[in-house]
Amino acid sequence: MSGAPGPRARLVTIATAVALFRGGMDLCPDLLVRLDAVLRSMGGGPDDDLSEIAGAGRAMCDARLDGDVAAFDDAKMRLWRELARYWAGRALGMSATN
Repeated sequence: MSGAPGPRARLVTIATAVALFRGGMDLCPDLLVRLDAVLRSMGGGPDDDLSEIAGAGRAMCDARLDGDVAAFDDAKMRLWRELARYWAGRALGMSATN
């Protein structure tokens, strides 16, 4: 039996859940709180295949705190694109990241 998922797995899981929600920044506040927490736990964030996901997630959290709907929407689209790249790579066997 494996232990609790590490920060990388939590980042991908939470970011994917956030990206799958339709609508604006008021639809998934609990997930955004968790996304912010995992990003903070990672410090500066990963500097590998998850760096763009982390950057987009950070931009979403910051935009929500600022109440900036346009920035939030832009960051969410960026997060969606980066997760699509990540999951496509996983599906094609191009990434060994867990």
